[in-house]
Amino acid sequence: MKKAHILQYDLFTDKLLNGATTLEEIIQADKRDRENLMQKRYSNNQKLTVLSFGGGQDSTALLYLYVNDKAFRSTYAPNDFVVIMSDTGNEHEYTYEHIEYIKTYCEKHNIEFYFITKDMGFHGRTWQSLKEQYRATSTCGSNRFRKNCTVNLKINVIYRFLEDYIYTRYKLRTIGEKAAYWEFVEAFGKITVLIGIAQKEEKRISDNKDLPAWMISTIEKQYPLVDLKMDRKACQQYILSVGEKVPMPSNCKICPYMNLVELLWLYRNYPGDFDEWVEFEANKIIKFKDSPVNLGVFGEKLLPEALKEAEALYGHMTMEQLNEYKMSHGHCVQSQY
Repeated sequence: MKKAHILQYDLFTDKLLNGATTLEEIIQADKRDRENLMQKRYSNNQKLTVLSFGGGQDSTALLYLYVNDKAFRSTYAPNDFVVIMSDTGNEHEYTYEHIEYIKTYCEKHNIEFYFITKDMGFHGRTWQSLKEQYRATSTCGSNRFRKNCTVNLKINVIYRFLEDYIYTRYKLRTIGEKAAYWEFVEAFGKITVLIGIAQKEEKRISDNKDLPAWMISTIEKQYPLVDLKMDRKACQQYILSVGEKVPMPSNCKICPYMNLVELLWLYRNYPGDFDEWVEFEANKIIKFKDSPVNLGVFGEKLLPEALKEAEALYGHMTMEQLNEYKMSHGHCVQSQY
């Protein structure tokens, strides 16, 4: 017997409060609510749906929903479907391992999957990878400033690739300067892009007023996990319910938005990456020594001092405890999509 999806579990309390008493009534009420929500919000005439894949738990849950849930497919991706991910060059080894599994998984289910690496020509000239950018410019990301690495290493790369993809796949006449997007929308309507932002992370949903005109006119961003009230825990449970392994959260190794527990985890697991990060930060401080505002990764507190604080506060944690913490804590939470 097929296991019930976690989508149904998450709404039980609401159904009980609304008069449903038996398990069957709860399931049927939840099913009606889901169908009504889907019919109200979305039409089924979109030609192309793109899953913006991050390699972590949320976007992986979306992929498994697409494969295993017919209602999900008919609502969010009724026609052409493609999965796209950009390589930042600074993913964890376990993320690269998961990507290899996802490649095989997509092949098995006849899903197009593209992992955009720098050799494919879609990364920016200086933004070939996170470390290459820091090394070439003597800069280093800080949690006190806007997170531009996501824009340059993920969003821009994916949309450069996507223009080339639709130009080739749909035999369009024009390409470059977003021309293919305009041609596509005239012929087929907006491209639907599914983004793995879970419930309770709604602050990460970008405000359209900050988006370029071409994107507003040609891209329809959708956030199915928010619609379906699936938070990070629900994503993990759903992945398990379809017989798959829950991946570790996906984020750059040297992300400035990690907290002190994650910093300690990084140092204990990848001391070489930590030392290189310290070097990047030191070079940045030297380069901007005459600037009135010259901050490091964590602001005025530089990485060596932050590590000392992390050791003082959390040094008692075992590797098992740190790994368990890491499993459910992603730190790429300042990026908007």
